[in-house]
Amino acid sequence: MYQSKLPWLEIQDLDLPYRDMLAEAQRLRHRFVQHRQGCGQGWLSLCIHGTSAEHTDAPSAYGLADHEVVYDWTDIQNLCPVTVDVFKNKFFYTKYLRIRYMLVEPGGYITPHTDGNHFCLGAVNMSLNNPSGCRLVTEQGTVPFKDSGTAVLFNTSYQHAVWNDSHTDRIHMIVHGSPNPEFWQKKVTDSFTKLHDIQ
Repeated sequence: MYQSKLPWLEIQDLDLPYRDMLAEAQRLRHRFVQHRQGCGQGWLSLCIHGTSAEHTDAPSAYGLADHEVVYDWTDIQNLCPVTVDVFKNKFFYTKYLRIRYMLVEPGGYITPHTDGNHFCLGAVNMSLNNPSGCRLVTEQGTVPFKDSGTAVLFNTSYQHAVWNDSHTDRIHMIVHGSPNPEFWQKKVTDSFTKLHDIQ
């Protein structure tokens, strides 16, 4: 995770109810807010765990230092019970920071950017859907998200961009926090091994 410099790693055999999670996100569509003005068009977000549902960016964007921030389940948690149950009982993190829905509207895009220079696998980027014509492209290639749901550990230090050339909202989730090593070390190792077996 920290030395391979992989651009992403698809997590294998992570059995999650992606379709139900997508339905919950779609029912919350009216709550989404614009994310990172000036970095794209039609890029919206909503937090289910964070400082509030609408505070979707890093704490520094709101004038807060990391030590000042208190993360908790936001006011939408009761409106997405399947999704909250996944992260409380099936995802095996010991601590969460932000858990966000990330939506790119039809015709929308996210301009090329990086998020740091550590070149390690970091937050989980999970597709609840990924309509045909929507791509997340990095300088190392296109991430193979499935429309039926995929979870990848993503390295945001490589230049990456998104465009949604479809007629459907693309909804992903990004999960920041502390993985439980007893679960995730084996999961990452097995996923890496299967990746090389496939290649």
